[in-house]
Amino acid sequence: MKTGDIVRFAMWGEFDHMRSTDWDEAPKNHIGILIEYDNLMKSATILYEGKLHNVRAQLVQKAGKKDQL
Repeated sequence: MKTGDIVRFAMWGEFDHMRSTDWDEAPKNHIGILIEYDNLMKSATILYEGKLHNVRAQLVQKAGKKDQL
């Protein structure tokens, strides 16, 4: 993923992180623009609805055709 990519992501608290053993499978219902991706810390900063959100990299995927973009 590169800065400026359109990504889909899950927000912290919208899924049961205590019971889930695979965070990659969390439903990613939000679409935003990737502002920064920190490969060392495995985190992403995403612009969504005019606000910046910092989320774990496991909760972010590059958006594609199935997102109707």
